[in-house]
Amino acid sequence: MECTPVGQTGGGAIGLDLGCKDAASFSDGTKEPKPEFIQGGDVAVKRASKSLRRKRKPDRKAKVKASSRWRKAQRTSSKLKRKVANQRVDWLHKLTSDIVSRNSLVAGEQLNIKGMTRKAQKGSKRKRQKAGLNCSILSVGFGMIGPMIAYKEREAGFPTQQLKPSQRCGKFWELTPKTLAARIHQCQHCSHTEDRDMNVTQVNLIWARGQELGLTSNAELAISTDWGSMRQMRARKRRKLQSVGEGHEPPPLHSSG
Repeated sequence: MECTPVGQTGGGAIGLDLGCKDAASFSDGTKEPKPEFIQGGDVAVKRASKSLRRKRKPDRKAKVKASSRWRKAQRTSSKLKRKVANQRVDWLHKLTSDIVSRNSLVAGEQLNIKGMTRKAQKGSKRKRQKAGLNCSILSVGFGMIGPMIAYKEREAGFPTQQLKPSQRCGKFWELTPKTLAARIHQCQHCSHTEDRDMNVTQVNLIWARGQELGLTSNAELAISTDWGSMRQMRARKRRKLQSVGEGHEPPPLHSSG
């Protein structure tokens, strides 16, 4: 007799946004802070790696053997890296299990982790800043949270919804261009002011609910987040022509919230 475990979920719906300062922000106003062991582990690994670089490493071409101190430092560095990695996986499993146990619908952003953590271009004056940002993104585990939530929701029989990063307002649903340095969302149309991460979680949840009810168009998923880009202008024009041809205006997305 085979027993297939089935995950249990709650009846709630929540929007999710990942960040470097706070690991996760939710549409209900709560935030999951970045665990202390991540910062402490990164410092310990950095110190061990610095100590390793000062030892005589092996070189096959020059026929140089590694010193005993280098081998000892290598074991210490590997042990620390393995410990931090295991702690991160354990924390992520607990976090995602808690999210899925309380919500049957989880709406998050479709992030390009490979592109976000790409090295700075050659000749760039901000290589150190980019390297620090890449380290923060990877230390939180951006690329692991999404797949964990997806398979746990799938086991429970509920899908997840992913939206490309958007700069829309969670109240008025209009685009408001922002730079990465701007951490406060201030809508130019309705003067709505809110924490940027919280606004993103609300946008994700509204869009996902609209997809469930069939009130949103597929064009929303394909629109670029660049303000005033040619791709976005063409997509907006196509939607306008489609609505005129059908003889009615499409329902606004925020009406589904």
